[in-house]
Amino acid sequence: MNNFIYFITMLMTTILVLFMIGNLYGCAFMVAKETAKVVDIVLEDDPNPSKKEKILKKQNDKKESHRNKAKEFFCEKVEDHPKCDD
Repeated sequence: MNNFIYFITMLMTTILVLFMIGNLYGCAFMVAKETAKVVDIVLEDDPNPSKKEKILKKQNDKKESHRNKAKEFFCEKVEDHPKCDD
């Protein structure tokens, strides 16, 4: 009888834990979906478009800088004339 009660208790605990995990994934999905909507609204109705342009310009400058550094490093190590000649 003791083993049966232990088995039922463990079974109910497992079912409860699985149910809670399932609900947490659902809640996380709903929160992520709402967050994406809010971010989309904020980006569409940007009150300061020049700020967005500055951010994009800064990101592009960083990308270009990284490309130049990578190219410089590559050209130091390998003699590949078509890629290294400017």
